[in-house]
Amino acid sequence: MSSIFICYRRDDSGGYSRLLYDRLCAEFGESQVFRDIASIAPGADFVEVIEKTVSACDAVLVVIGRHWLTVSDEQGRPRIENPEDFVRLEVGTALSRTVRVVPVLVGGARMPRLDELPAALSGLSRRNAIDLVEQTFHHSLD
Repeated sequence: MSSIFICYRRDDSGGYSRLLYDRLCAEFGESQVFRDIASIAPGADFVEVIEKTVSACDAVLVVIGRHWLTVSDEQGRPRIENPEDFVRLEVGTALSRTVRVVPVLVGGARMPRLDELPAALSGLSRRNAIDLVEQTFHHSLD
């Protein structure tokens, strides 16, 4: 089972999450890092895999780009407000456990304020974040 889970929005920080995934795999081994595109088999129930993996990992890295809170669904509503949103499910599951949840700010993003988050994700606003700047990305990861 993977010990590091990377949570991200494809529309917001997919490229950064790929760089993070590649770097962590090189450091810890591919079997220790979970990223949905690389880690979920075709035909698997996405929600079951997410819940099982988040429940068993040691750390969840929540990659937050500038539009993490405002990426919208087909009706124009912020996806983070939908209880069935996969990112909300991943973060909420992690926060309900005693797993380390680390916000990773990318692309000039800022940490979401408590009043911007759904109640189920309020604990995210109290987590200490790391800021990965593109120009110093690899140095910051060191």
